[in-house]
Amino acid sequence: MNNFRTTYISQIKDSSFLSVFVVLLFVLIFSSCKNQQQIALNNGKCLLELKSSRMLTKNLKENEFKFDRLNAKLNVESTIDSSSNSFTVTMRLKKDSILWLSISKLGIEGARVLITKDTVKFLNRLKNQYFKGDYAYISKLLNTELDFEMLQSLLVGNSVEFYDEDEKIKSGVDNCQYTLGTIRKYKLRKVMEKGKELKEPAQSIYMLPDNYKISRILFYEFNPDRSFDAQFTDYTNTVDTTQQFPQKIKYTIIAKKSVLIDINYTKIALNEEQSFPFKIPDNYEQVVYKEK
Repeated sequence: MNNFRTTYISQIKDSSFLSVFVVLLFVLIFSSCKNQQQIALNNGKCLLELKSSRMLTKNLKENEFKFDRLNAKLNVESTIDSSSNSFTVTMRLKKDSILWLSISKLGIEGARVLITKDTVKFLNRLKNQYFKGDYAYISKLLNTELDFEMLQSLLVGNSVEFYDEDEKIKSGVDNCQYTLGTIRKYKLRKVMEKGKELKEPAQSIYMLPDNYKISRILFYEFNPDRSFDAQFTDYTNTVDTTQQFPQKIKYTIIAKKSVLIDINYTKIALNEEQSFPFKIPDNYEQVVYKEK
């Protein structure tokens, strides 16, 4: 076990613990289900009736995953450029409030994370260090607007906030799935302030036609070298309810680094009692990151 711990610590140091943590946050931030019905085809074309953006948005909201408290275990495999690693994560999520993560490998906890709407904290148990701050540093590091809502939605297969006005949302059909396209509010605001013309939607959502669950979310940036693609598959009913939950999630991120992340949920429980233990030991050193 001591030899393994030495090797594990070495791997974490070589890959930069902060980089791994940030990637995991992104996982928590920016295909089809097994039960999907077969859609009839006519000369290779999908016979899926086009619906209005208002109707699709309504169906999307009505069928989103609903919970108060979510406890889960998941296996995570990540590839950052050519460097690969795998982790086991214990997750506790209190809706719109707290996200708690324990990240381990072969039973050894390497990190603990506590995220609220305005605070990000993590412990690096392998180096006796801790970080405490807000979303500003993480958002700058990831070069994207990051908040609790985005992290929460991308963990359970719900949509990130859309506009309510129909003219800001475009509906369509692609690959026998319904689609909605829009732009995120912060991006629209920046574009309008600078007087620029929108070239393409900043967000697209693909929905399965039989249950209106999300199968894919695409985030576009105006820079074509940056994109985020999330795919949600293997929807199954949870033990506690008849709601369907994506057992597998795959994230492909193209930015300064190419990142591929696969998540496999191995256990899901709803509305159980929760605790969020997070105590910074006295001998831990605070890590302060400065802009370069």
